[in-house]
Amino acid sequence: MSAGRVLSCLTTPTRVLLLLAVAMGCAGMPAARSAEATLGVNNPAGSLIAHGAGNMKIEFGVPPQEQTGSATLRTSLLSYDADGAVMSDPIASYRQAITLTREGVNTTVSIALPRAGLFLVDATLLSADGKTVATKRINVAAIPSRGRSPFPDFGVVTHFAQGKGSPEVVLPLVKTAGFSWIRDELYWDHIEQKPGLFVFPRDYEDYLNHASKLGISPLIVLAYGNAKAYPALFGGDQSFPRTPEARRFFVRYVDEVVRHYGATVKHWEVWNEPAFAQIGYPDYVALLKTVYVQIKERSPQATVVSCGGGGAGGGPGGDCLVEMKKSGALDYQDAFSVHPYMSPHTPEKGYPTAGAAIGSVSIPTAWPYLGQLAEQNPRTDGKRIQLWVTELGWPSSPESAGLDQTSQAAYLVRSYLLSRRYSTAKVMFWYDFVDDGIDPSNKEDNFGLLRKDLSPKPAYVASAVLAATLGNRKWHTALVDDDVKVFQYGNSEPVIVGWTTERAARVVSVQVPAGKYVQRDWQGAESPVTAAASGLKWRLGPLPSYLVPEAVVR
Repeated sequence: MSAGRVLSCLTTPTRVLLLLAVAMGCAGMPAARSAEATLGVNNPAGSLIAHGAGNMKIEFGVPPQEQTGSATLRTSLLSYDADGAVMSDPIASYRQAITLTREGVNTTVSIALPRAGLFLVDATLLSADGKTVATKRINVAAIPSRGRSPFPDFGVVTHFAQGKGSPEVVLPLVKTAGFSWIRDELYWDHIEQKPGLFVFPRDYEDYLNHASKLGISPLIVLAYGNAKAYPALFGGDQSFPRTPEARRFFVRYVDEVVRHYGATVKHWEVWNEPAFAQIGYPDYVALLKTVYVQIKERSPQATVVSCGGGGAGGGPGGDCLVEMKKSGALDYQDAFSVHPYMSPHTPEKGYPTAGAAIGSVSIPTAWPYLGQLAEQNPRTDGKRIQLWVTELGWPSSPESAGLDQTSQAAYLVRSYLLSRRYSTAKVMFWYDFVDDGIDPSNKEDNFGLLRKDLSPKPAYVASAVLAATLGNRKWHTALVDDDVKVFQYGNSEPVIVGWTTERAARVVSVQVPAGKYVQRDWQGAESPVTAAASGLKWRLGPLPSYLVPEAVVR
């Protein structure tokens, strides 16, 4: 993935907010009060996310103190409302006496999560004279049980090949969030560090085996150059195999990878964001053709995805497929991929383009265009080339760019709902699952659904609720389709989803069959609703809400 993914033309903000991240213990929550120190959270990785309501233990680490003696740890549990804001009144409070020491001390608080949802734990350590010693604010979540049907077009980008995260911890969290796919890598220069000697790293085996056990399908990117084994071919800035000799060695790596992992991996993407302006399409086509033939020889049923996202910088996509047609390469792919980033713009409206095939890049414009492009350019055997969206995402900060964790959650859910509404993409991968860093002023650090410490953002909870509620229901009809969207998914067991495309909430009139419903908000909080024969008055905001017939919930 390239730093050019965001098309907003916004300059990168200065890093003055880094001090804020330190003060907040890198939790990324609403700004903490000023304090002398930060409490640590020593929970096992992933344990801040629970399956359903119940008790959760949080172990706080109190830093060493020069002033020793008695102190009180005051902990409040606050909920998020239907608009994604933290409510001011705590739903539970806890007090615990501890002793401050020069060595530091750990203390455990047991909190009760009353229902499914996202919660903010707000802890303050007070000295005997009432002064604040340290604070901590961190999210925890109770995730509702998943529905009976999978979410087959729901994928997320992970970075296990980069050594980021333990598969044993992270992949169950991927599953809990409702994802059926991951996108990751098997790097050439990790596997062949000496010419002709192929050694498959243990961590590659681990993450693929764990994904398989959990029923998660991997899409694997085949990349990049290999200066370790072949410095004469890939020295300096040259990464792409542009010569016949470099391509021959790359194809040999592909053959070894497919031979070794082909029983587990059935979907392969050729490169990630090729720099077409520098390498040119002929060199990419030459590589694609040889790679495709080699993969199919080893694994005839495998899916080969071309274009690698269509190059860095996003855009409407499609340019690569057009070039593939010009080059006579349509028969050397089963699918093509795009990375149509729109941040900080909304998925419904996107941003305007100049000189492109469509007037703006948004899901309502780009998805139909790309679907039509695939329909009009089949392979010579008549098979339609699939569309894969292998990266799309919004970061949760910086606020200076109009970004926050609530809008990230809203855009994630709306993107998947819209993608299914247009029914052109085989699968869409959110970028990415875990934050790459802790700097709130750097958008590249904040694309994850989980913080670096694996605490949940609203987007993680919203993802799980979307998957559990919608399942594999196809888009059925639009009840309202303007600045307010109200869509029905499924027919015999319908789910109605509504939201506003603007930031302000509105009350809208919706004509739905009379009867009893359960309203479910973005985090899984439920309330009963009765629709009269005249319809329903429904309060909707940027975060989608669900309306499920009572009989379907039972």
